[in-house]
Amino acid sequence: MKTLKSICISLVLFSTAANAQITKGNWMFGGTASYNNTTFESTSSNGNTTNGKGSNIIVSPTVGYFLANNFASGLSGNFSLSMPENGKNTTGYGIGPFARYYLLKTEKTVNVLTQVAYYYGADSNDNKSNELNFKAGPVVYFNSSVGLEFTFNYAISKFSNQTSDSTIRNFSIGFGFQIHLENN
Repeated sequence: MKTLKSICISLVLFSTAANAQITKGNWMFGGTASYNNTTFESTSSNGNTTNGKGSNIIVSPTVGYFLANNFASGLSGNFSLSMPENGKNTTGYGIGPFARYYLLKTEKTVNVLTQVAYYYGADSNDNKSNELNFKAGPVVYFNSSVGLEFTFNYAISKFSNQTSDSTIRNFSIGFGFQIHLENN
């Protein structure tokens, strides 16, 4: 019983102490990681189409600035490892802008984020890529500066090289953290 009381008191203190710095003029640094299984279709320059399956691990560091309360924009990187079932592994990288909006008031301990990002990149198979990425999910703030994110992500990626074009659509689950720095 004492343990239950201690946990309840800690949660109340924790929830009153956490106040996210998602207000105008503040900076955000951090990143996310995600994993997915995917199916893809590739069309060669002569019109032949092949289908495949595989999995991906993606790490995306971010830096952003709050242009308004609850709204940040910035730059995000994208580093990936793609592992097709019938083929060789591919490493990739990309960079691009993102826009993020938090749906609840700034003083909430738990908030909900929505984000859209665009990445331009390349991979170890000499493919050039363009990706549009959407994500949404809850953020839990441990204190006024650190938030842990759990996101649902949807991405549309187009890859092209001299011999083929591919379009990949995938859904993934991600997690990450952000550090919010108050600008005085």
